[in-house]
Amino acid sequence: MPERLELTKNAQFYVPKNTIDDAIINDILGAAVDNMDTDAQFVVDLFRADKRVDESELEYKCSVRVFPSVRPVYFINEELEDRVYAFIILIEYQNYLAIFKKSCANISELLKEHFTLVDSRDLTSTFGDNDVEFQKIALRNMTISDRAMRARSYEAADLKGLLSTHSAGRSIPFYLKLRQGAVTKTISGTGRLVESSQRKSLDEIAVWVREQVELIENPSNDNNFLDSFAKKVELSDVLNACEPNAILVESTPLQERIERDGLTLRYKTAGGVNVVISSRIKNKLFAGLEKVYELDPECKVVGRENCTRLRKNEKSLTLTSKVLTKFRVIENGKEVTLQKFIVKNGYYSVTFTDPKYMYFMGACFEDSSGISEINSILEIMHPKLEMPTVTSEKGGFTNTTTAFEVNSMFGVVESLHQNDDYIFCDDLGIEWADHITLNRAESNISFIHSKHGSTMHFSKQPS
Repeated sequence: MPERLELTKNAQFYVPKNTIDDAIINDILGAAVDNMDTDAQFVVDLFRADKRVDESELEYKCSVRVFPSVRPVYFINEELEDRVYAFIILIEYQNYLAIFKKSCANISELLKEHFTLVDSRDLTSTFGDNDVEFQKIALRNMTISDRAMRARSYEAADLKGLLSTHSAGRSIPFYLKLRQGAVTKTISGTGRLVESSQRKSLDEIAVWVREQVELIENPSNDNNFLDSFAKKVELSDVLNACEPNAILVESTPLQERIERDGLTLRYKTAGGVNVVISSRIKNKLFAGLEKVYELDPECKVVGRENCTRLRKNEKSLTLTSKVLTKFRVIENGKEVTLQKFIVKNGYYSVTFTDPKYMYFMGACFEDSSGISEINSILEIMHPKLEMPTVTSEKGGFTNTTTAFEVNSMFGVVESLHQNDDYIFCDDLGIEWADHITLNRAESNISFIHSKHGSTMHFSKQPS
């Protein structure tokens, strides 16, 4: 039966905190089918089966459950239900677990308990800058201020060389689209890797999983472009240095997710009855979520100390709110509190008393501006063998001088650019540059500033 499966290359990868055993896999599968239609049967049910692909000499374990699920229909005032088929596929290879799933129930809590996610930073280390073309990137600025731009995205045939990485250290990449040869990949901030391809058989997907694991195990050191952005750090190290001081619910992606997936919002009344909220209440809810909320030294929300706070865990920061627990989201036929939905999907950001840190999408990041720019600055600097022979800036002059001396800085510049179409000496005191050159063949304009000094002078300040 599993041979009938045709899948896309769309997975998340995990590393177990201990060892993978029958109990853990059984718990994950059990949680995933929690939204299974009552009295229905599994279309495919496979538990940790040993599989082998002879032509690739690949051995792996595979667990599969395909099952029908129902969810209420809200666009008509009748008791109708949508019937969909959901699946979860777990592929175990070496010390990795690859998860493929669609329309199944929430398994995030179990995964957090037993596994460590191979995050987007690990996935982007599987290739070097020269191997790919960065076609799209979405960035979250390290701020929650109402007066600042919070997010932006860029798209081009290849962003390398087009997108300035100046001050990129204060930006967190949360979506990346790239082309590697003929293959297009996307990597999201949740650690999901999607590779464009036709649908593949289960064995072919397992071969792809092995390829990704081998790439993860052998990361590239040529990641200068992505290294320019904010780097991930351990939350424990940040909490040892500073404290959270404000929180923002990412209301825009939250609202877009609810509207895109057609999710229903309900409110639990004092009598315990769940009612679908009106548009007026929904708009009021999201207007409240758009605000930035300050935190006191105990991580309680200022003005709402009795009902809302930020909980500090070993590896995460969790938002807890009595108000948000009264709202319910219906997803895949199952009801979860709005608070749990926000936390599960990472729809909140936290800033700290030290502004170089920010918590976003379940991870902590550090501003790497300055340090991350050193390599990119060095890359644009090219040494010239003629410069050590320079003895002055312009050299000497007489009434008959028609060119700068060959051992002057100005003379070296004009010699280096002698093949350009035009060279303008603009040294007039109010110039844009000492020289401006135009090269039509290379579609290039150069602004050149020339300085020379034979000694370093230091002024001693009075004590």
